[in-house]
Amino acid sequence: MELTGAITNTLFLTFLHNQYAIGFLLGAIVSLGLLLIRPSRYAVFLLIGFIILLLGFEYNKHIIEPLQDQTLSSLNLSENDASAKLLLIRTFQKLLPLAFFAFGWGSIFLALLIKGYSFKRSARTKES
Repeated sequence: MELTGAITNTLFLTFLHNQYAIGFLLGAIVSLGLLLIRPSRYAVFLLIGFIILLLGFEYNKHIIEPLQDQTLSSLNLSENDASAKLLLIRTFQKLLPLAFFAFGWGSIFLALLIKGYSFKRSARTKES
């Protein structure tokens, strides 16, 4: 394979591996631009949503295992603390990813509702 083909293949595989992170980062950049140009609740909730989704993606991909291992080793739980260990594992593997997902998309949905409500309200005031 020639060099340009190898570089193209590497870039494509890198994109495939990080496509959600790239999308969330682009959404955060656009939201930040909207917030700087015309500050509004809509832009704030949109920015928060994309940042939380990006953080959740990175958490699932890179942070979950080291954080879980570090927490379990620092707590030094004994055999009698199996329920506490199970609770920690479920928190790191189930609850936190669900929370990132719910709060991220919930914030974006709330931003869209706010924008829709303000659009309706402005349309009504123009009619009057």
